[in-house]
Amino acid sequence: MIGRGTVCLSTGTGKSKVAIDFIKETPEVKRVLITSPRTNLKENWRKELQKWGLYHWSNGRYYINPELLDNPDNDQRAIDITIENVQTAYKWSNHEYRYKEFDLIIADEIHTMMTPEYSNVFDIKATWIMGLTATHDITDKNDKGEYYEKYCPIIYEYYESAEDGLINKTRFFIVNHVLNDIDQVLVTSKKGSFLRGEAEQYEYLSGRIRKGQQLMLMQGSQRWFQDAADWFWKKQGDKEQKFAAMMYLNSIKYRKEFLQKLNSTANLAKKIKEGILAADEKSKVLIFSELTAQIEKITQKTVHSHNTVAKNASRIDHFDIGDIRELGSCQSLTLGMNLLGATHGIMESYVGSATRSKQKKGRLDRLPSEQVADMWIIRVQGTQAETWFENMAKDFDLSKAIHIDSGLIIRNGFDYGTNTVK
Repeated sequence: MIGRGTVCLSTGTGKSKVAIDFIKETPEVKRVLITSPRTNLKENWRKELQKWGLYHWSNGRYYINPELLDNPDNDQRAIDITIENVQTAYKWSNHEYRYKEFDLIIADEIHTMMTPEYSNVFDIKATWIMGLTATHDITDKNDKGEYYEKYCPIIYEYYESAEDGLINKTRFFIVNHVLNDIDQVLVTSKKGSFLRGEAEQYEYLSGRIRKGQQLMLMQGSQRWFQDAADWFWKKQGDKEQKFAAMMYLNSIKYRKEFLQKLNSTANLAKKIKEGILAADEKSKVLIFSELTAQIEKITQKTVHSHNTVAKNASRIDHFDIGDIRELGSCQSLTLGMNLLGATHGIMESYVGSATRSKQKKGRLDRLPSEQVADMWIIRVQGTQAETWFENMAKDFDLSKAIHIDSGLIIRNGFDYGTNTVK
């Protein structure tokens, strides 16, 4: 192998152009595999290839636009480009696909491939491997650093594009929300279904977690989650330990699902979206939730895995040209999508992943460099969601964030045109 390496660039800086320039400037590159974790990135790559000077023939064959070369007579080669999801491509290193060979593998969003399963894609024969990502996702909780070193070491990192004026800056709005019992949730039990206030239901579910911890303690545990994982998921516990672990893990699951389904935060996100769109006819809003059912409460213009590929592609196209001015998603828009003109983002619900939050914020990094995008984040205070907020926002500079009480939003007490209290 001649070369391999991962380039980490902040979103909007031009990761795809780096790879395409390498293809154009390296005459030996005639067979290319571009692999990524999302189906909607296939069409995005086709657009990027043409945008930066590779014109499409058919069946994956491209040619370089000679007008973009310093010495056009020296490079008239056709290039075979295969664009495939990593979920398919990683299998090519085995069995009947073992003879596939490329000059260059472009591993887009390579951080998603640093796993025991998907890293098999790097066993495909290739002269060069180029990894691309904005978030390498190396933490002390995973082995990704070792995978990078083994398969595609990080050779360049640059994250100051907003500070250096290469991309637009982002302003943050934190909506502080406290649960109450005016907003209610439908509770289903063996005795039937009934409505219960959100604050009361949160306390009930937290009480179930405490009971689970007591059961774990009786079985000798003081590391609740780690012991529960060992006893139940890894099947290392005895009968009583497995039961205690199951009760504890289920209680965590139920409270997490409750926090991701809150009617109050869905209503907040919807009010914020409507206020932004009404204040400026040029505004375009992205809304992010953790669950498909939740995002459907906020907007009918959604992009997610429950939709057809054609419907998702159509909605992205209509958003880009401005026919629609809002898009809601869970994870489908988090990676590598070049959405045009997104001026605002709303994070309605989330988990404690800094990587995911940076990817979502990155969808706002496609404005002219002199503009400022607005990211709104709903923080549910006094709950586990506040811990998720601290973890997911740890890479954001919130020192100048504007804090707003959720009651102002509900009472229409905020002016979205001037970003001030009415």
